[in-house]
Amino acid sequence: MQNPGLYKKPEKCVVDIATWSRRGNFEFFRDFINPNLGVTVRVDVSHAYAAAKAKGVSFFLSYFYAILSAVNEIQEFRYRFDREGNVVCYDRIDGLAPIRVEEKDNFAEMVFPYAEDFDGFCQTAGQVKALAASVDPYELADAMTDYNVVLVSALPKLDFTSFCNTQRDRRGNDYPLFVIGKMGDDKTMPISVTVHHGFVDGEHISRFFELLQNKLDRL
Repeated sequence: MQNPGLYKKPEKCVVDIATWSRRGNFEFFRDFINPNLGVTVRVDVSHAYAAAKAKGVSFFLSYFYAILSAVNEIQEFRYRFDREGNVVCYDRIDGLAPIRVEEKDNFAEMVFPYAEDFDGFCQTAGQVKALAASVDPYELADAMTDYNVVLVSALPKLDFTSFCNTQRDRRGNDYPLFVIGKMGDDKTMPISVTVHHGFVDGEHISRFFELLQNKLDRL
């Protein structure tokens, strides 16, 4: 399993549904067969790509960091179900990403701890990627007790216009799923996000993409 020394257990608070401002939204969508909401948006990554090349850092880690940074600023993206079925809000959201393991011809789902400092995030991410070959593909995901994550998956060869994600159970995917596609000649690329509509509305998705663009432009 991943080195537990890389991680800090997140803090979480249980949401009081009776006084929650989203009570109506949540109770309306919670029993839907598919309570998830998804959208795909093309994002300008020209500055982020040029900055990554100039600094000799991973472009994947650059936009991964920008996504996590934006997610952590929006409370609605930090709501989850815990194992007892309570709605909780985490103080920190990390990233879950499939990492290619060439020697196994497979992928390993790895958790990348979020850090406010980009250099610190990249340093820890390097350690995480080095561990990918030593774990089974879904060993970590199956063992997780806290789902203070968002999934970030890259499809760098596919220029898609929409995306449909898998759904783990009838409650829907309570943690947001991001899929990033191929960067075009205009240095834009599609980013798909799927969220639980009981937690997140279109307004929050719009705010996320505004924050994301700002962070990409400042990397």
